[in-house]
Amino acid sequence: MNVLFAGKPFEKLRNVLEQAFSGHTIKIVEDANLAEEISWADAVILRPMKFGKDILAFSSDLKLVQQWGVGVEGLDVKACTEYGVYACNVPSRGSGNAESVAEAAIMHMLLLSRRFFRSQEKLREGKIFTPPGRSLWGKKACIVGMGDLGHCLAERLLCLGMEVAGVNRTMRSEFNEWGVTRVYPFSEMVSAFKGSAFVILCLSLNSGTEGIIGEEELSMMEKDAFIINVARGKLIQREALEKALSEKWISGAGLDVLWDEPHSAQDPLLNNDRIILTPHIGGVTDASMKGVQEFISGNIERVSRGEKPLSCLNPDLD
Repeated sequence: MNVLFAGKPFEKLRNVLEQAFSGHTIKIVEDANLAEEISWADAVILRPMKFGKDILAFSSDLKLVQQWGVGVEGLDVKACTEYGVYACNVPSRGSGNAESVAEAAIMHMLLLSRRFFRSQEKLREGKIFTPPGRSLWGKKACIVGMGDLGHCLAERLLCLGMEVAGVNRTMRSEFNEWGVTRVYPFSEMVSAFKGSAFVILCLSLNSGTEGIIGEEELSMMEKDAFIINVARGKLIQREALEKALSEKWISGAGLDVLWDEPHSAQDPLLNNDRIILTPHIGGVTDASMKGVQEFISGNIERVSRGEKPLSCLNPDLD
């Protein structure tokens, strides 16, 4: 099969990709040239980007559109179905992605609770045993979004001796087996925040979740609590977060995702000492890279044999 990788960052992985997709022909193109090259492809692999009819219209033998990762907010699944093309993502749990992002969430929690930047200042001042921090043990965490990522995070926080509550759109019977104290519906989100030292966002971004955390939600958090976002930047209303931090409604924030990606190097949040920022690296690990790559190469093999791919977003496609 002819496998087209959309995005210049894939060039850094060329040697790995050529090995992983041996037996197939691969080509890497910049986003801007995707429409010109897609007629060559049997399958296209996407980074987070907009993909719909404006590009599909130039395809001819395309069989599969495969997201390199979990989030598909830019992928027009309906358009793929209209063109008779499978649209797939990579399962989060079991691929190393959810597991890695859960670790990143815990990293943000620890850096904030143990006042890492302040400790570095004290170190340079020659002082020890300061600043005092807060332990995760014995505290309550509220996970908003109890999908694969939320499940992975809950497992790890429970092992740290935390009390874990959740918020989810739907109630599922398996939640009772996870060890969490309670899972609340979206309509009772602020009740779930009560007593939580950490609120961690693990939601996918869509029309129903964009801006789900605003002034009302932030004002109902505990004043010594932290909000952690390892999902998508636009889940939080930026102005509301800035207000919550400046007026000290909450103690701080840990963000692995921002509202614009790539972000501006002049973004004032980069210099806000109440925020821990990382450049969307939650799923950028050796485990995730290996798991995602293996899953996608497996899907390419399935489609090449005329079989239906896994993690298909339009499984009823004839």
